[in-house]
Amino acid sequence: MPKLIGVLSDTHEDVGNALCHIVRIFKGLGVVGIVHCGDIHRKHLDPKLFNSLPVICALTEEQANDPAFTTPPDGWVFTTPADRIKTFCDVKMYVGHKKSFEFLTGSEAKLAQAIAEIRKNHDGVDWLFAGHTHHQICDQGRLITFVNPGAVEASFDGYEYAVIDLDTGKIVFSRIPKVKPVISQFHVGVISDSLNVSDLISTFWSNLAAAMRAQKVRAIIHCGNISLKDIGRAELSEFQVYFNLRSDQSYNRPLPENWHLIPQNNPVVEIEGYKFYVRLDFGADISNQSEVQLDSIARDLLKKHPEISFVLCGFSRSAFLEEGQLVRIINPGNVVSDQNFAVIGLPVAEITLDHIPVLPLPQIE
Repeated sequence: MPKLIGVLSDTHEDVGNALCHIVRIFKGLGVVGIVHCGDIHRKHLDPKLFNSLPVICALTEEQANDPAFTTPPDGWVFTTPADRIKTFCDVKMYVGHKKSFEFLTGSEAKLAQAIAEIRKNHDGVDWLFAGHTHHQICDQGRLITFVNPGAVEASFDGYEYAVIDLDTGKIVFSRIPKVKPVISQFHVGVISDSLNVSDLISTFWSNLAAAMRAQKVRAIIHCGNISLKDIGRAELSEFQVYFNLRSDQSYNRPLPENWHLIPQNNPVVEIEGYKFYVRLDFGADISNQSEVQLDSIARDLLKKHPEISFVLCGFSRSAFLEEGQLVRIINPGNVVSDQNFAVIGLPVAEITLDHIPVLPLPQIE
């Protein structure tokens, strides 16, 4: 059985009564523990409200000195600004509240420095959890993955939470919408930077097709850095495939009916009424931009393409998610190094960051 944990943050007063609904979702999925990234109201310090599951909860600076938060409920662990590192569900993690500000006002590079500092001082930390900024963020590093699950109260979009498989590293960012969608849920797969994967992993495309099929994907968007010999792969014949070429690449042979080249002068893909802006090298620009700057870039893009909902990119090894006020930025990560991919479930905007597992080397007898 997978080792699933539910992650949420910023429940505050929970005026939308969403907390009990999210915990019910956690129960249905079989989560074994819950991480709360802070801004919890004292009235919610109730094990029954959390299905009597073990909970690790970040206290704010004010709560760390509040007598009401001196003793955690049964089965709970509090973290404080002076003591954020805990082992939870047999995994070492940093559970804080305001670390997201490293990226909000700094940059991805500044956040990476903060993560490196944590790793230097606390060996073996695999996850860094934080909230406070009320929107979903993920930065998947080589050693530590940073996750902000968004906010239960006053988020950009719905009542937000995340579910993580601690065994595989699969992350699902989701939400309960505030109004019920009219259209049925459908799924779009996203990959990037496959380069010479066919020379290295003979089963990659068939494995990818199986993974996409399992998540009910209808269409796949390839953000770029695809080998020309992989265009038209028969393994993807059941999907509509939209692919991006670099400016130094050209492809003049006939395409299968299900393969579609994204035009460089208007790199927008429309699927079921949703528009995706696809720009490979945007992933390289992210590392030097703060969230505030990324939001400004998104506004400029919307002036030219006012109906885009997602910016899809590549050009970096790590997977990345930024839920902006106007658009979501997704880099699915590198195929060659980690066999990464992403899946977007619409209209709820459930975003999965996943990878095809690499089998360990065989035992030597």
